[in-house]
Amino acid sequence: MGTEHFDEHAETWDDPDKVARAQEVARAVVGSLGGRPVTSLLEYGAGTGLVTRALADLLPGIAATLADNSSGMREVMDGKVASGDLPAGSRVWDLDLEHQEPPPERFDLVVSSMVLHHVHDLDGVLRGLAALTEEGGVVAVADLDTEDGSFHAHTHDFDGHPGFDRTELAAAMGRAGLGEVGVEDCTQVEKEGTAYPVFLATARKGPPPVPALGDLKGWLLRYLQVARTALVWKLEGLSEYDARRPLTPTGTNLLGLVKHLAAVELGYLGDTFGRPSGIPLPWYDNGAEANADMWATEEESREEVVALYRRAWAHGDATVAALDLDSRGRVPHWAPDRADVTLGLILVHLATETARHAGHADILRELLDGRTGMREGVSNLPDLDDEGWSAHRERVEEAARQAAQR
Repeated sequence: MGTEHFDEHAETWDDPDKVARAQEVARAVVGSLGGRPVTSLLEYGAGTGLVTRALADLLPGIAATLADNSSGMREVMDGKVASGDLPAGSRVWDLDLEHQEPPPERFDLVVSSMVLHHVHDLDGVLRGLAALTEEGGVVAVADLDTEDGSFHAHTHDFDGHPGFDRTELAAAMGRAGLGEVGVEDCTQVEKEGTAYPVFLATARKGPPPVPALGDLKGWLLRYLQVARTALVWKLEGLSEYDARRPLTPTGTNLLGLVKHLAAVELGYLGDTFGRPSGIPLPWYDNGAEANADMWATEEESREEVVALYRRAWAHGDATVAALDLDSRGRVPHWAPDRADVTLGLILVHLATETARHAGHADILRELLDGRTGMREGVSNLPDLDDEGWSAHRERVEEAARQAAQR
């Protein structure tokens, strides 16, 4: 479906129902921010700017940029900026993330409403939206729940998505590098006697915000996310061989650690609480080779393994958001006397296991090329040069020899 349809209808696009729906989306977006300060906004696929207009009423003084690949829609928005119907100083961009690289500018809040079901390359567009988001910023997407295809039944050239499964879209946002994904009811579209539900999916770019002191669930999730991202970071800059090759007698390797934790997390924060992800994990099937989750075959790309882990993050984060710490679950492969668990127990267990494997990754990466560090941008080591570290190592070696001779 090209832009011709939108060019043709741009002048008559606005109607009371669309205005009311944009206001409902804007209220849901602002509610999801939790008071987080926002100074810059990008609306992607902005149409005539209805959501930006509604957001401007709720976030006074916000600097708005509106992007759309329909020339007709952009012309209407330019007219609204000139007349004052959109915030003063608003910019209107020609942008299509399916066919263009995202520009270098970054925004505190990136919003898209009723756009994604029109795109073909969903993952590519979500990556583009994430790239346009400032570290710590929010991506908010409103779109249709999965429907039977009747929503666009009378649009002869529609070739997009019949809405989205919420869990699958949350996973796609996770693959795009976004965290803390949450999905909630937002509004609905009335069309020819049928009500089509619309959800709002929100996600944050970067590490979770510092929780309040008494927010135990928030702290557990924060420590888990720190360990998750540290582990994936240890793969950066490595060749395919070094990312996969065994570095211990038992075959421990970096990409295998990521694959293992992806499967572990999908189980603990999915099946344990009756929330299966539906993602196939053939290395856990009956008759599967032992340790198949601990290494990547030549057919499994690094990108696929990391994407699987990010999907596990998104699914796990959704479980954590939906449940209380004392919510009950069951781990069927644990001993019967301890198989009954709570979300709090599982978060402690999973954060501990992930941190342990991130520590393994620290050592493996240092053995490969000498690269060290707790996480990206944080060394957590004394500031020594190669000569200093060599002297330190020799001192430790000498102390070990002396102790052995006592």
